[in-house]
Amino acid sequence: MDASVFVGRQPILDRNGNLFGYELLYRNSEVNRFPNVNPEKATIGVLVNTFLTIGVDRVSGAYPSFINFTGELLAQDLYDHLNPARVIIEVLEDVEITPTLLTKLRKLKNQGFRIALDDFVLTKQYEVEKGLFEIIDFIKVDFIQSDRQERERIQNFIRVYPNVQLLAEKIETEDDFQEAKDAGYALFQGYFFATPEIVMGAEVPAIDEHNFRIMDRLNTELPSVQEVAGLITQDMSLTYKLLRFINTYAFGIPRKITSIQQAIVLIGLQETKKWLYIITLHQMGIGQGKGRTKVLVDYSLVRAKLCELLAKRNGHQNSDEFFLVGMFSMLDVILHRDWQEIEHDIPLSDEVMQTLMGDATKMTPFLQIAVAVERLDLPQMKVLCEELDIPLNDLCVYSQEAIRWGRQLD
Repeated sequence: MDASVFVGRQPILDRNGNLFGYELLYRNSEVNRFPNVNPEKATIGVLVNTFLTIGVDRVSGAYPSFINFTGELLAQDLYDHLNPARVIIEVLEDVEITPTLLTKLRKLKNQGFRIALDDFVLTKQYEVEKGLFEIIDFIKVDFIQSDRQERERIQNFIRVYPNVQLLAEKIETEDDFQEAKDAGYALFQGYFFATPEIVMGAEVPAIDEHNFRIMDRLNTELPSVQEVAGLITQDMSLTYKLLRFINTYAFGIPRKITSIQQAIVLIGLQETKKWLYIITLHQMGIGQGKGRTKVLVDYSLVRAKLCELLAKRNGHQNSDEFFLVGMFSMLDVILHRDWQEIEHDIPLSDEVMQTLMGDATKMTPFLQIAVAVERLDLPQMKVLCEELDIPLNDLCVYSQEAIRWGRQLD
């Protein structure tokens, strides 16, 4: 059974009925309801599934995404490389408004983020911390949980803050919608307009124990970039997500990543460590992919190692790129997506991407010979051995080494 990941999204509309954005909701199956998980895990799941697996373009397109944050997650700076134009920080209703939180929210505001308060009720802490509303952009009012008197108190309180827009959520009837419009609400969300829908993508299965080895190494003093890169490239899921991360968060780099080592240098060991923690925590919750997808990943890893070994044997200095060609050679099958879609997700060098998309490059015969070995296609192996000037016996030795390398990752 293929491992799938899910994100729920519910549209948020403006007064004219035009789409303004989406609230993104944690889902762990095609069942359209919130599962019983803690809010930190839910937000991490939304972030990982949206930005590192499915892709924000598929989930919310060009529209902004409202994403819930607890106080604990706000303190952990998980948003450092989120695009402020794409994400609206939604502070959950049970977050205590403290001076520390206000400082954090001002920092977010200065970075260009818009901030929303979820399920707003006019409690004493809001009346005391009035400086909060100078940096807030949206207040979400639950039309099921609040009565009309409470809503009028909120509306009167907010009138002195013209920068704040009211968002009516849980709108379920025409009367609710009309009341919200008459009261000056700018945005609307609820079953009256649309139920949440599920966006689904395929997860790349990961090696959880291997992730822990990387975490352990990152926690020791002064780990080398080369060593950490070597550990990451043993895990297809981490390699894919790290490259996806770099591309998604736009570090202002050219799309010419030739190795994981280069990727780590570009974003830094600390940033690598933080996102590996996030991915590992998320994967602990969903478990390891099994069945057909796991088999495809195993084949991909053996292909990757064999391509790398043969490239080194023939004197190619960029053997890391040959490794990536083998590793991602079945990604389109694993993700059930065309390469025309995938190519926008990971910042690979032109030659690697051309090879993966079927263009003939100097890497192509190395991938072809790895596939021939996998299929035990002896006639094709002989043809390619001659083309690459590799004795058949040497190919068998390298093949066994690649298989042994792949097995040690299980």
